[in-house]
Amino acid sequence: MRGFASAAALIAIALACLTVTRKLERERRLLAKLHKRGAGISLEELTDNERDAAESLAASGVLEIRQKHCFILRTARLDLFRRKRLRLMVMGGFWAFVLACLVAVLILRR
Repeated sequence: MRGFASAAALIAIALACLTVTRKLERERRLLAKLHKRGAGISLEELTDNERDAAESLAASGVLEIRQKHCFILRTARLDLFRRKRLRLMVMGGFWAFVLACLVAVLILRR
């Protein structure tokens, strides 16, 4: 039973990391797409995943959605957002690694 719980914990950690990574990658791709265009993009041109990313970025203050178009707000705010996102990725990865090591130690001690 203990081995099953350990395996479930490792799987949960991996799935959480994958979920966060996919979300951050979608946001990165949308921002790159907006930078490439240089102007706003119609929400109708975006896929469902890109629309979700746009709504997430709008909630964080990086994008503005007006009249069914999304626009990048200020580049200074975007740089701050990128630094915070990078810090979140590094710290999240570190803590996921620590948790995985703890679970591995528990498995090996048995």
